[in-house]
Amino acid sequence: MPIPQYPVMLKRKFQLSDNTIQLDFEFEEGPPKGFSFIAGQFIQFLIPTKEKLQKRSYSIACSPESFKKNGLLEVAISLVEEGLASELFTKAEAGLSLNISGPFGVLTLPDSLNGQLILIGTGTGIAPYRSMIPSLQQLVTQEVSITLIMGARHRNDLIYLDDFTTLKNIDCRICLSRETDLKQQNHEFSGYVQQQFTQLSLNPEADLVYLCGNPSMIDDAAAELKEIGFPPRQVKREKYVFSGH
Repeated sequence: MPIPQYPVMLKRKFQLSDNTIQLDFEFEEGPPKGFSFIAGQFIQFLIPTKEKLQKRSYSIACSPESFKKNGLLEVAISLVEEGLASELFTKAEAGLSLNISGPFGVLTLPDSLNGQLILIGTGTGIAPYRSMIPSLQQLVTQEVSITLIMGARHRNDLIYLDDFTTLKNIDCRICLSRETDLKQQNHEFSGYVQQQFTQLSLNPEADLVYLCGNPSMIDDAAAELKEIGFPPRQVKREKYVFSGH
């Protein structure tokens, strides 16, 4: 059975950082009855080329609640030099029409949690967690301990920072690998996201860790979690592969 495709139109575009943009799409004929998504999932854009139809996957950056309210699908895109989608979206103006398919992905929250929730993201790997914000706020009311660890080279590479730092009762940590002037009052740390593991009271059998973003980060963090004693079922991951973007 073929996967359904839906026509969408670019509503607006704006810069999130020097190399990251957000695109807001709306369905050309209104949200179809068969389309809904769970926070943490992604969609595929179908891009026509001379050779064949190319597919590019991007996490949905808005919450299901926001989508139901305004009908806009928000995606964050990291721009890659000479990338097919990057060049298309860099030049794109409001009114661009494309087809999408989806949603896909299992980087979603469970029905229940027995321990802490640790969310780790680099670059646009933070986008699926933004989609989860209403759900995270609900978990906080259930006294679930939540830690969000964002990683970037420099402070100006971070995206959606205000969306997370303003959340109450969520421990938001920022790891900057190449920034020298750290602002400790803003919970900034030197180094890489996985270096925070020793600062957390982790329980490998109960805590649930999410990894999203740069493949090298995910491999390194997953290896360290395995060393600590985390079984595969307690680590959910989604790699962003940039080849051919």
